[in-house]
Amino acid sequence: MFMMRVRHLLVAAAVGGLLLAASEASAQPSPRAEPAADKPVYVPLHGGRWLPCEGLAGCTYKPLRGDPRTGPSESVFRLKAGTGFDRHWHTSPEHVLGVSGRLVWNVEGGPRARIGQGDFLYYPSKAVHWGECLKGADCVYKVYDDLPYDFHAGR
Repeated sequence: MFMMRVRHLLVAAAVGGLLLAASEASAQPSPRAEPAADKPVYVPLHGGRWLPCEGLAGCTYKPLRGDPRTGPSESVFRLKAGTGFDRHWHTSPEHVLGVSGRLVWNVEGGPRARIGQGDFLYYPSKAVHWGECLKGADCVYKVYDDLPYDFHAGR
């Protein structure tokens, strides 16, 4: 029952995830997500420092909670209008929630979704996915990963 409740809370808290933080060798300390603890968290999306997404020009993110190297985590991503991302997959299932802009998000064997403000998309572990932020406005979306973050190209 406890594990069922924990899983239910994770799904309810849903949506988030994350690309690895920028280089640890940076001269300036980079913002880091706090461990997923039962405490209030406030992260303003306007202003402040956004980190570059590793390997994807036109993409930045802000960690919100958790440590993507060791367990569940959630982050907010921002893609420049017209930026696409290639086919890839993660070991963790992902929960995606649109904040602003319009994304075309493809999931192999699943939906081709247009993610906008308030739209939700879930796909299971190892689901190959790819997409693009449509022209007209930058895309902001929240991702929650159930497991430590990893990235695998193509398939």
